[in-house]
Amino acid sequence: METIFLREGFRGLTIDSLAKRLRCSNRTLYEIAPSKEEMFLVVLDRWLERIRHLGQEGAMAQSDPIKRVEAFLEPGVTETREASAAFVEDVRSYLPAKQMLGRHQEERMKVLESMVSEGIRQGSFREVHAYLVSEVLLSAVTRIDEIDFQSRAGLTFSEAFGELYDLFLHGLVIND
Repeated sequence: METIFLREGFRGLTIDSLAKRLRCSNRTLYEIAPSKEEMFLVVLDRWLERIRHLGQEGAMAQSDPIKRVEAFLEPGVTETREASAAFVEDVRSYLPAKQMLGRHQEERMKVLESMVSEGIRQGSFREVHAYLVSEVLLSAVTRIDEIDFQSRAGLTFSEAFGELYDLFLHGLVIND
């Protein structure tokens, strides 16, 4: 179901079409959730939880603050590769999904803020305001979520995250 939703969103689907494609009964799907919109939220919640879990797990495996941040952000790129424009638009236009994504992003930025603060304390990062850093990144992520950005930039959802995170971690300056 996740693959179908990521590739197609949910608006053009029916319970019948989902059941046929998943080779199950309508009743089985209704045991998951009472509507396709609610099923979409269940799938979205699990997908976002996986991104958070993989980010936390990856970060905890690193001792270097830079590598920790890279590992934390990585699932935001890898796990969004299959996310189509239809999926992104459905998340943006369905208020409960948009709110769920917003909470997910805010939670990730709080964790990032603490990682940046720790990196500053350890001397790995410049003295910057960690809250400002996380809020600027959250603002950029929110802008990437907008379909017009992706089409104007000529990037997929996943590619845009990859570029943003690279800019965030390495900036524009080429170090000798």
